[in-house]
Amino acid sequence: MSDIKNTSYTHKTYSTHAGFVPLLTTKITSLLSPSQTDKIIDLGAGDLILTSKISHHCSKILALDASEDLITSGRSLFPESQYPTLSSRIVDCRYLENEPDVPTGEWDKVFSNAALHWILRDPSTRNNTLKAVHAALKPNGRFVAEMGGFGNIAEVHVAISSALFNRGVPLDDIKRVNPWFFPSVGHMRGLLEQSGFEVEMIESEYRPTELSVEEDGEGGVKAWIEMFGQRFLELVEESERGKVAAEARDLLEAVARREDGRWVVGYVRLRWVAIKK
Repeated sequence: MSDIKNTSYTHKTYSTHAGFVPLLTTKITSLLSPSQTDKIIDLGAGDLILTSKISHHCSKILALDASEDLITSGRSLFPESQYPTLSSRIVDCRYLENEPDVPTGEWDKVFSNAALHWILRDPSTRNNTLKAVHAALKPNGRFVAEMGGFGNIAEVHVAISSALFNRGVPLDDIKRVNPWFFPSVGHMRGLLEQSGFEVEMIESEYRPTELSVEEDGEGGVKAWIEMFGQRFLELVEESERGKVAAEARDLLEAVARREDGRWVVGYVRLRWVAIKK
């Protein structure tokens, strides 16, 4: 899932190199536990694969994502004529408070999978987003989410930073463009409580995740970096970006490439259920 407004990757590249994202969702959908009467918002819904599945189990689900390409592709795959409870909209979820039918106190659940580490990256809009989620829910409504947690893809982050630093990019610039927010359990609990939620449960899980198969030097970590690390790569000239991704991949090989050639990176998932009381 994605909610970065300036991403240039297409639905094809996303499904090829990040197709595992909507598949590893057993725990979070179990926590959502949708019912036929539920009205649900899906934040950072991406190409609607997971949203379309949830739509069969609720009365209404509104999918929001900043990526025009992913939403457009999702609409073609899951048309409203065949998925009557599903609607979608291109929205920068950092500014939910500006959406006329979102912070209305009429929604039963707000759901998000693998998107809030993008949406909440900007400290200046983070609290407003969480407060808008709170405002969207009915009393006793549930905010159910999973995102990257503290330590997520740490080895990838360090490898990209090293490859850029080796090319003379100042460390402060590398830190400034970091597109991700990976909070600890305690920090995220505090943010939710400050926004008015009662945290029913929150947990962190280390989940090593296999990336796409690398073939002839392509795919695997390099493709992942070129797609999700786009903001890092924009620190160098376009002609250098592939070289940076390749060097980061080489730095990672000893710790992320298994003996059978498959790439596995250290995902950490942070998930919670928070109640509007």
